[in-house]
Amino acid sequence: MIDQEYLNNYFGTTWRNTCLPIESFECSGLSLANKVSDRDHVLDVGCGLNPFKGLIKNLVGIDPAFEEADYKISLEDFVSSSNEKFDVIFCLGSINFGTAEDIEKQIELLTYLLKDHGKIYWRCNPGLHDHKNEECKGIPFYPWTIEEHVRLSDKYGFKLIECKWDTNNRIYAEWKR
Repeated sequence: MIDQEYLNNYFGTTWRNTCLPIESFECSGLSLANKVSDRDHVLDVGCGLNPFKGLIKNLVGIDPAFEEADYKISLEDFVSSSNEKFDVIFCLGSINFGTAEDIEKQIELLTYLLKDHGKIYWRCNPGLHDHKNEECKGIPFYPWTIEEHVRLSDKYGFKLIECKWDTNNRIYAEWKR
């Protein structure tokens, strides 16, 4: 089981002070704002500092650790308290922790929130270098790979539009329902 309090503390303090700015990511950074239209209703899961706020018209940012979020809430609690459906969901480092079972439960929640023909944009940290950092030792990074995106997108009925390595050893992916 993921220790959400530990993650909230890490992201609210250590990560907050060392995170890369959104514009530093080639595929999963500011260019995503250009991939959504003004009509799209967008959910940013684990929005952190909410960098897309003001850039995307119909954006809702959720995050359990950051006051900058529109709703300071976990994905699980958001699903329980909302009937909203979204055209686009950003998961930019947020569906990234725990076991395969944890990740699949979160993907199921995403499918509940996504409209038919919707898209999910991903930035996944497979923990390739972060496990060496002392402050990351207690964080259970999921070992994302391109092959894992192929497997999971297929399992949940998505078409994998694109999947490749992004800046800073992250994996960028786009899934379409």
